[in-house]
Amino acid sequence: MKRLACILFSLALTSILAVAEPITITVMEHQDRWNVNPKIFSIYEKANPNIKIVYEQEPSGGANSTHDKEVTMLAAKDGSIDIFCTDVIWPPELGAAGWLAPLNDVFPAAEQKKHIAAMIDAQTVGGKIYGVPYLNDIGHLFYRKDLLQKAGMKAPDLWQDLVQESQKLQGPNMIGYIGCFFADQQLMCNYVEYLWSNNGAFLDDTGKKFRFTEKPSVEAVQFMVDLVNKYKVVQPGITTMGLDDGRVIFSEGRAVFHRNWNYAYALSQNNAESKIQGKVGSTTVPRFKDGPHATCLGGWSFSVNAFSKHKAEALKLAVFLGGPEAQKIRAVESEITPTIVSLLGDKDVLAKYPEYLAWQKEADSAKARPKSPFYTQLSDVFQKELQNAILMKKSPDQAMKDAAEAMKMIVE
Repeated sequence: MKRLACILFSLALTSILAVAEPITITVMEHQDRWNVNPKIFSIYEKANPNIKIVYEQEPSGGANSTHDKEVTMLAAKDGSIDIFCTDVIWPPELGAAGWLAPLNDVFPAAEQKKHIAAMIDAQTVGGKIYGVPYLNDIGHLFYRKDLLQKAGMKAPDLWQDLVQESQKLQGPNMIGYIGCFFADQQLMCNYVEYLWSNNGAFLDDTGKKFRFTEKPSVEAVQFMVDLVNKYKVVQPGITTMGLDDGRVIFSEGRAVFHRNWNYAYALSQNNAESKIQGKVGSTTVPRFKDGPHATCLGGWSFSVNAFSKHKAEALKLAVFLGGPEAQKIRAVESEITPTIVSLLGDKDVLAKYPEYLAWQKEADSAKARPKSPFYTQLSDVFQKELQNAILMKKSPDQAMKDAAEAMKMIVE
């Protein structure tokens, strides 16, 4: 009888401990440069003592490496990471495959409207939304205010203005313009800004017909070729240099112009390693004559793994991580720009980053890369041919034709 009582007591104790054991939710996100995640996670854990949040940093190597890791895990139905950070271009692929959990029930339309509309649209596929935006990113042209003012110049409106100003201001220790032509999504983002600002398009509205073989695209590619080989205003090794390597050169005070995302402004202004604090201005990405200003939409969201063992808890957490409290902490204490429109005009946020108010208008006109479930595969092929043109292995016209031929099979 005593033995039975001991067994029953042991079982009851085990049951109590099991109930008390918190549920662990693993979140894979970008590098936490400013160490804000512990504060954000702590707020949620205190309000939800049954939850323990574990942070896992995304793999090194940029967006492509993160994409490859997520696809590998999701294809294997691996639920060990509950919440992923997802780029704006991935939902048509990952959501359509059934790998992400829809958020409509926990992230209704009324909440979605608080975010930048283009980011919500990018996360929505077939009426289902697959991510809560948390990182607002658009392309900008950053420039040295002090150097332009000294030379009596204004920030360039046209691409040709940028070339002329770069040629006048560059020197042995000063690069005119830092772009990113490395063969990953950074190359695509740079390219589409030249394309769109020349009244061009990548695909038609059906997503099946290639338009990058048309004249506006060929001209845009020729301009990229000329930046490197004719005008000689870009950094050496532009086709092999990663995005942040270029940002470091700019922050060290060794470049006049730099095309990059929002984070580069924060790191140039509020990073002790920056040698150009207070000297950086930003403007819209230039355009070609008779073309529009067109900046590429970047940005990231929190998406929930459809194979998570704690899907309900992960969905709830994803909404918090992309919500106003967490976004304001990131905005004030790190370099991450909010996706919630009201926060872009928040007094505390503007006190640190006054540029954000102007960026709100730019974000309204930002354009997304093609919304296609095959976009990643298409762009991988396109990048190779685009680099062939930049390196003058092929003419721009031939490179575009060869890209279209190689990409036919993917679309068909």
